[in-house]
Amino acid sequence: MRDWTDTADAYARSFARLCAGTVPHILDRAPTTGRALDAGTGTGTVAAALAESGWNVEGVDAAADMVRHARAAHPGVTFTAASLPDLPFASGRFDLTVANFVVNHVPKPRAAVAELARVTAPGGCVIVTIWPSAPISPMNTLWNEVMARVGATPAREQRLPAADDFARTPDGLPSLLTEGGLVDAAAAEISWDFAIPADDLWHGVEAGIATVGAAYRAQDDEGRAAMRRAFDELTGGGILTLPSTAIIAAATRH
Repeated sequence: MRDWTDTADAYARSFARLCAGTVPHILDRAPTTGRALDAGTGTGTVAAALAESGWNVEGVDAAADMVRHARAAHPGVTFTAASLPDLPFASGRFDLTVANFVVNHVPKPRAAVAELARVTAPGGCVIVTIWPSAPISPMNTLWNEVMARVGATPAREQRLPAADDFARTPDGLPSLLTEGGLVDAAAAEISWDFAIPADDLWHGVEAGIATVGAAYRAQDDEGRAAMRRAFDELTGGGILTLPSTAIIAAATRH
């Protein structure tokens, strides 16, 4: 997704709750408290969790709407509008820098990682998460079934040029961090069960969030109604529980 304008409230109600599944794993890998940056903070979930753990936290996001939402939801944390790879901080400012599902969204992942490294103090820690390229997740299987049932045209996938892309695997992510100037990079797959009311998840689709949201927005009124009917038929409403897997990596600023 490239344009997050005016999606913060819908994102907080839907896909932000999915992305929050990594929070315990980020906290487990974080060092002792100090100054922390949450880059691409979205609605501020990771920043708030770090603050509750004793960190002095700042969060940044490219979307002003996300910053507005984060400030309202977490008044004890400082949030600023800024984006990778141009962060408004001095080199070495933070003891911990986190990017939760961010480097898989930026057009220049290596430049983004280099900037995360730049603002991290020598000996400090950088933690990033991404979605793996395979296998297909239960959530994406659900979206594929929704679109297949109604013959919806998927949104065109926007892939990075080969020279800018990286392998979305437990080996590829540490390599990206190393290329960005970090050392001792190590990654692991992490899993959790994502539980959410079906209506809340669909709210994110209607807002145009994620690939399925773009596909939904690309349909006419009849196609959109058909997608919603297919979603209801497949899920039955109520609470959905979707097993989810991500890749988390931590590295050190030399």
